Amino acid sequence: MEIKTVEYKEHGGFLVNKDATPESQGEYSVPDDMGNRHRVMIQEWIDKGNTPEPYVAPEPHWIDKRLAKMADGGYGTTGEQFEMIGEQGMEVYQAHIAKVKSDIPKEI
Repeated sequence: MEIKTVEYKEHGGFLVNKDATPESQGEYSVPDDMGNRHRVMIQEWIDKGNTPEPYVAPEPHWIDKRLAKMADGGYGTTGEQFEMIGEQGMEVYQAHIAKVKSDIPKEI
């Protein structure tokens, strides 16, 4: 296998040839507990002057953002919502829901 790109994965390990074309050997995920053979291949690739790409966390989906806790700008947990309704009233709760919807629009 020819290594063209190496990218770190979130919890260790590597993703080799992430953007491989269909005619190539394809993407190859090296597990977190990779064996010595994989480590040697990747180290040789690095020794040739290549640099692995750092891990970049994916952007959360708009649904995940809306379902976050109130402190994080989302709807909040069911408990948080009931607490808001009980302590501040339905009007404040409805305003909160409208604000979350306007701050985090649906993505098409």
